[in-house]
Amino acid sequence: MKKIITLASAGIFLLSLQGASLAQEKTAPAPAAPAPTMEKAAPVAPEVKAPAAPAAAKETKKVKKEKKAKAKKEKKAKAKKAKKKAAEEAPAE
Repeated sequence: MKKIITLASAGIFLLSLQGASLAQEKTAPAPAAPAPTMEKAAPVAPEVKAPAAPAAAKETKKVKKEKKAKAKKEKKAKAKKAKKKAAEEAPAE
């Protein structure tokens, strides 16, 4: 009985070795030619641009604010004019 178990264990071990060798894929060897070199050396560190001036940012905010105020003022004037026109037409009817 011990002989059968020993032979079976040895057989399973040998089959597992064969399976491991079959599982390994053979890959093509690396190309003999060296990798192409770069014509121009890459910069060590990327260029750092200076941050935008805070004064410029404030000016753009100021311009936007002025445009918004102007548009609001025009809208108010238009509404007032329409209201006035409607009030003039109402007594005529």
